[in-house]
Amino acid sequence: MQFSAANNTTKDQGGTTRDPLDDAIRQIGRLVRHPAYRRQAVMSAILMRHLPFDGGYQWAGEGALRTRLVSAKLDANTLSHLATTAGDEFRRLRGPPDA
Repeated sequence: MQFSAANNTTKDQGGTTRDPLDDAIRQIGRLVRHPAYRRQAVMSAILMRHLPFDGGYQWAGEGALRTRLVSAKLDANTLSHLATTAGDEFRRLRGPPDA
């Protein structure tokens, strides 16, 4: 059975329905807009496979990213992994909290 990423939804701890596709796009967008973002420095191979090649403050490729992720037909677990990994990379770029 094949699922479309656009139709997968999950419920968070509060019972609110969340779309893992939107979460992944939001986290990836936050990552690529970070001034220290360098695509070649990303640790996760699966995240790097789906990252855009451009970045910076003015990045506005959410629509293209959504199209690419939907056409990849990723399941909810993979999309959740992408969102988590992008968030981890963002925190790594920010450095330790006491620095």
